[in-house]
Amino acid sequence: MKKIIYIARTELYNFYYSPIAWTLLVLFMVLTCADYFSVIQKFISFFEQGGPYLEFTDNLTDTIIDDPRHPGYFLKVISNLYIFFPLLTMGLISREISSGTIKLLHSSPVRISEIVLGKFLAMVAFTVSLIVVILFTCGAMSMTLSHPDYGHMIAALAGLFLVLSAYAAIGLFISSLTSYPLVAAIITFAVFALFSRIGGLWQDIDLLRNITYYLNLSGKSEQLINGFINSRDVVYFLLVIVAFLTFTVIKIKSGTESISTGRKAIRYAIVVLIVSVIGYITSRPSLNTYHDATRDQLYTIAPPTQNMVSKLNDGPLEITVFVNAMQWRLSLLVPAQQNNIVGKLFEPYIRFKPDIKVKFVYYYNADASNYWFKVNPGKSLKEIAAIQAGAVGMSIDQFLPPEEIHKMFNVDKEENRNFFLLKYKGKETVMRTFEDVKFWPSENEMAASINRLVSTPPKIAFLTDELERGPLSLQTRDYYALANKLSLRSSLVNQGFDFEAISLKNIQTIPLSYAAITIADPRTPFTAGNLQKINAYIAAGGNLYLGSEPDRKDIIKPIFDSLGLSLKKGLLVQSDPKYASDFIFSGLTNRARNFSPQSNRFVEDQIKYYGDTTIKIAMSGVSALNYEEKNGFKISPLLTTNPKLCWNRIAPISSDSLSLKVKELPSDEHGRFVTSLLMERKVNGREQRIIVASDADYLTEAMFGEDPERYNSYYPAWCFGYFSYGKFPANTLKEQTDNSFKVKVADLGIQKIFLYYLIPGIIIVIASIILIRRKRK
Repeated sequence: MKKIIYIARTELYNFYYSPIAWTLLVLFMVLTCADYFSVIQKFISFFEQGGPYLEFTDNLTDTIIDDPRHPGYFLKVISNLYIFFPLLTMGLISREISSGTIKLLHSSPVRISEIVLGKFLAMVAFTVSLIVVILFTCGAMSMTLSHPDYGHMIAALAGLFLVLSAYAAIGLFISSLTSYPLVAAIITFAVFALFSRIGGLWQDIDLLRNITYYLNLSGKSEQLINGFINSRDVVYFLLVIVAFLTFTVIKIKSGTESISTGRKAIRYAIVVLIVSVIGYITSRPSLNTYHDATRDQLYTIAPPTQNMVSKLNDGPLEITVFVNAMQWRLSLLVPAQQNNIVGKLFEPYIRFKPDIKVKFVYYYNADASNYWFKVNPGKSLKEIAAIQAGAVGMSIDQFLPPEEIHKMFNVDKEENRNFFLLKYKGKETVMRTFEDVKFWPSENEMAASINRLVSTPPKIAFLTDELERGPLSLQTRDYYALANKLSLRSSLVNQGFDFEAISLKNIQTIPLSYAAITIADPRTPFTAGNLQKINAYIAAGGNLYLGSEPDRKDIIKPIFDSLGLSLKKGLLVQSDPKYASDFIFSGLTNRARNFSPQSNRFVEDQIKYYGDTTIKIAMSGVSALNYEEKNGFKISPLLTTNPKLCWNRIAPISSDSLSLKVKELPSDEHGRFVTSLLMERKVNGREQRIIVASDADYLTEAMFGEDPERYNSYYPAWCFGYFSYGKFPANTLKEQTDNSFKVKVADLGIQKIFLYYLIPGIIIVIASIILIRRKRK
C-alpha cells in the first residue's frame, strides 16, 4: 500500500507541477460556472416573472442539476469532461513508454498492479479537485434556493465522482496502448463517446439490445445524478473501473513476457467474462436495490401507489405493450425504444415488484375511416402499414396482421390504439397512451390500472329510460368525453372507473353496489315504477348525480321535491361580449376545491400561475338552485355565480335576444346564486353523497376548453371521484418543498465576481507559486 501511495504522490506532483493541469483546472472552473449561471439565471428569471412561468420552478434542485429538457447543469458538466479527461490521462502510461522509464519500472521491486493502482489513485485524487470546483457552484446554488435539496446534491456529486473514476480507469488503459500521448487522447475521446452513445446502438436487434443498453454509460450516469441510486448502476461503474484497471495490468505485463497473441486475448476474455457474469447477476430486478436521495422522493412512486403494488404479492404482473403501425408516434414505440420505455415507465414499479414482465406486440389494423387511407388512396391496409413500418426502420413482417392480433386481444374495442394490457392472476385491465403533449401514461393512470387489479373498480350507472344523457354515445349532448373517451387522459375510464347504461324496466331494485347512479337531463316524465325505484335507492343510502336543464324542470321536480330542492324561476344571464348571455361562469366554493387532495393542489397551482381566485366552470342555460336541508342531509354549495357579473332574469327572454347584450330589468334578481351543490348524510351505515347541478351541458365535450378561465374538463373527475371515497382517481401527489428562490437575477452579480474572478484568481496565484518554486528547485 505504501508503494501505491508513493506512486500516486509522484503522479500528483507531476500533475500539479505541470502548467497544463492548472490551466485545465482554471478553464474547467470558468466553463462550469458559465454552465451554472446559464441554467440558474433562467429559472430565477422565471420565478421573478411569476404567473405561468412558475410552472417551470417546481423541484428546482432537481431541475437545475439534471433536467434533460434544458439541459441540467450537471449534464453540461459531464459534456465538458469529455474534453478535459483525455488530456489529463493521455500521458499516464504513454509518457513512461515514450521516455523508456517503463523498463525501469519493470525492473524495479514494484508490482505492475501497484503501478497501475498508484497512477489510478492519483487520477482519483485529481478528480476530487474537480469535484471541489463543482462544490463552489453547489454552495452558490444553496445560497440561491430557498429550500435546497442537499441530499440530491450529495448524491449527484457522488454519482459524478463514480463517472469520473470510470473515465480515469478508461483513460489509464488507453494510455498504456501507445507511446504517443496525443494518440492516446484521441482514442480516449473516441472510447468515451462510444460508451456514452452505445445505448442507442443495435437497439433494433433483439440479441444485442439488452447488452448495449446495459453498457450505456450516459444512461447510468443520468440515473445517479438524478439522485436515484440503484445498486445495478453503482456495480456497473465499479465493474468498468476494475475491468479497465485489469486490462491495463494485462497490457503492461504482456510487454515483459514472450507469449502468443492468443494467450493475451484469453486473459482479456476471462476478465470480460467475469465482469459480464457479475454485471448480469447484479442487474437482475430481484437483486437490485434502490435509494431515492431526493428530499421529496421525486423518483419514487407515491405511498398510496406503493400500497397498491404491494397487494400484487401472489404472482407476476404481466404487461403487454400493443403497438399499431397505423397509429401516430410509432417512432416512440419501435424496438429500439423498448428498454427506454421499460426503464422510464415501469422501473419505478419494478423497484417494488421485481417480477413485472414486459413484452411488446406489434400489429397493424384500422377501419376504413383511418386518415392513412385518405392520404394513401387505392392502397390496402397491409401496403399502408408497410409504408409506416418502413418509415421507422421496421419491416411489415414484424407486425401481426388483423386476423392474428384478434386471437390475442380484441384491439377494435381499444380503437386500434397503442395501449398496455396489464394481467394479474386472471384479471386484466388496459392502460392507454394519449393524444396530448405528454403521450405516455403518468403515475395517475398506472396507479388507476393497478388499483383495478387489486380492488373492485367503481362503476357509475347512467339511467336511460327517460332519454337521459349517457356515457357511450358520441352525440353532442352526451357524456362520452367525460366518461369513456379513450384518447382523453382526464376521461374517467382512464382514471379507473367503469360505466354502464341501465334501464330500470329490467331490474327490480337499483343495486347499492354502484358507486353512484347518474340521472342527467331526463326528457320524458318518470314512470311511477321508475320513480319508486329511484326513491328507494336514495332512501337506502345510494350515491347519486343529478343534472337538469331549466326548460325541463317539471320532469326532474318529483326527485327534487323528495330532496328538498327546486329550480328557481328564471334564467341566469351574464353579459359578456365573447359569449351568449345565457353562457355564465360559476366559481368553485371552498367545499368544491377540497373534494380531494388532487383538486386542492390543482386550485392552489392555478391561483399561483394565473391569479384566478374563482376557478370557473362554464355553464350554458342554467337556473339557480333553491334548497332546504331535510331528512338528515347536510347541504354545501359547490358552484356559485359572481353577483357583480351575473343576475337572474325572471321575465321570459327569447333565444334571439340571448345572442345580444342583455340589459338588466327592474324585475331581475341579484345576488350569489347556487348552480351546483353537494348533499351528504349518514344512512344505513353508509356515507351517502349526492351531487346536483342545474345544468347538464357543462359536462359535455363542447364545454371543455383550454381557456385558463374554464376548468370543465377537470371538475367532473373530482365530482365522480368523490363517489369512490378517495380511492379513484389515484392520489399520487408529492410534497413540493423546493420551488422558490431567495435572490433575484440582479443579485447574481456578486456570485459571478466570486466564481468567475476571485476563485479562478486564487487558483492562478496558487499555481504560480507552486510552478515558480518548482522551477527554482
